[in-house]
Amino acid sequence: MSLIAAALLLVAQSAAATQASYQIATLKQEQARLTAEHDQLLAQLAGDRAANRVATAAQQLGLSHPSRWQYVHATGSPIALGPRPSDSGHPPMWDGVMAVVGAITGRPLEATSSH
Repeated sequence: MSLIAAALLLVAQSAAATQASYQIATLKQEQARLTAEHDQLLAQLAGDRAANRVATAAQQLGLSHPSRWQYVHATGSPIALGPRPSDSGHPPMWDGVMAVVGAITGRPLEATSSH
């Protein structure tokens, strides 16, 4: 009886090993396919990033180089670009809250003292 059980165990292990071998082969093929696709996409990305390709696409969209450069001088920015040093006597968190409120309303706000 134990000889039959050992033989069945050997057959089951052999079948499992064969199935695992097929799965490994399938996964290796899938990996090779995905690697080739990855390489193709990288080459396409490099081509799309090329300067002449971008210029051609811009022309097709109706964009062109400006005939001359023009600089715009801004007087102030309604956007809080970063926290200012706190010399108002308020905790830094209050200054941060005021900067966020200023950014939302479109007007920079100063934290004023109520003394």
